[in-house]
Amino acid sequence: MRRAALPCGIVGGIWGLLAPLTVFLPICRVGVTPPFPGGVGEERMVSMVEAGTAGDALPILSFIALMGALGLLAIVLSKRRLRLGRIFVWVSALAMLAVSLVSIFSIGLFFLPAVALLLVAAIDLRGELV
Repeated sequence: MRRAALPCGIVGGIWGLLAPLTVFLPICRVGVTPPFPGGVGEERMVSMVEAGTAGDALPILSFIALMGALGLLAIVLSKRRLRLGRIFVWVSALAMLAVSLVSIFSIGLFFLPAVALLLVAAIDLRGELV
């Protein structure tokens, strides 16, 4: 295994595996109505869980986490079975790229670093001799 494949694959896989935790990031402002007319309202940041929209994003986040686990598995497998590891890391990277591009305007931007790292690992593993 070449130098860049191992660290990039591990970090990219872990980043993807931790994807479901993004529902806890503060993402939107919620205005609190004042209790009496003329009172001052308060705005605060809430997470997707607090806003009640986490259920909509969970299928995408679960898929990203599955692809992150597949990327980690690919790096582990590439030490013993290089060909199978290469296939898994490419599948993981390209599937995460597709999902990230489809959801780029909502949560897809959070996963582009993981996609970039897995693509670097896949390209680095491609250069290995069989």
